[in-house]
Amino acid sequence: MAASHLLRLGKVKGKNGILNALKHNKRILQAERGTSGNIDPFRTPFNYSLTNTDTAEQIDRHTKVLLVQAGIDKPRINQVMALEIIFSLPVDRHEQDTQPFFKDCLEWVKQQIPGVLLSFDVHLDESAPHAHALILPLVNNKMQGNQIMGGKGNLLRLINQFHLDVARYYGLSRNETKRLTSNDKEFIEKQILLKLNTDPVMKSIIWPCVRDAIHNDPLPYAQLLGIEQTRQSTKEKRRSFLAIMTSKGKGKETNAI
Repeated sequence: MAASHLLRLGKVKGKNGILNALKHNKRILQAERGTSGNIDPFRTPFNYSLTNTDTAEQIDRHTKVLLVQAGIDKPRINQVMALEIIFSLPVDRHEQDTQPFFKDCLEWVKQQIPGVLLSFDVHLDESAPHAHALILPLVNNKMQGNQIMGGKGNLLRLINQFHLDVARYYGLSRNETKRLTSNDKEFIEKQILLKLNTDPVMKSIIWPCVRDAIHNDPLPYAQLLGIEQTRQSTKEKRRSFLAIMTSKGKGKETNAI
C-alpha cells in the first residue's frame, strides 16, 4: 500500500501565539537548538521557506497592522489568532526532492483555505519531511478562525480533497483515521511523550500547547515522529508518564498548536 500523507489543522491562540508559532517554525527558539531531541541541528540549514524571507518578528508586526486596518485593535482573549496546517511526507522521503510536493501543498492552501497566508516553512530536520502553513483567518475584516476550522467533518472533507488534488499524484494514500480504544490511545500517547523526553520542545514556551494537542489526537504526532503504532510491552523510562503529562516546561500555558 502506498505510504500515507499527513494533514493536520490546528488553532493558534493567545496574544503571542502567532509569534511563538513563527519562532518555532523558523527554528529561532533557543530552547529548541540543542543537540538532543528530535530536531537534528545539522540538518536545520536544509529547512526552507516557500513564502518569503521575513523574520518571525516582521511577519508578526505585519499581522498586527492587518488587524488594526480591519478595525481589530484588541482581539478577544480566546480569539483564534491563526490556523496552522501541517503537511507531511513519509519518513523515507528525505532522499527525494521535496519541493514539488510542498509547492503543490502551498498552492492548495491558497485555493482552499480563506484568510491571509503568513508563512509556509518546510522542515527537513526531523524524522519526516513536513511543512507548516500559518494562516491569519481574516476574511472581510473579520476574524473567522472557528468558522474556517469547522468540526471533524470539515477536517475529513479537507483530507479527502487534499488527497484528490495533491497527494495521490505523489503515490500517497489517503490517511485513514483510526478508531482507537482508550488503552490504545494512551499507549501511543505514552510512546510519543517518551520519545520527546529529551527533546528541547519540552522546555519551550509552546510545550503546554503541544502536550494538549498530543493528548487530544496522538496519531498524527506518532506518524510525524516515525513511531510504530502497535502495542507491545515496554518498561517505564526515566520520567514517569504522569510526570511528563503534568510538566509545564518553562513557559506560560498558552493555546496554540
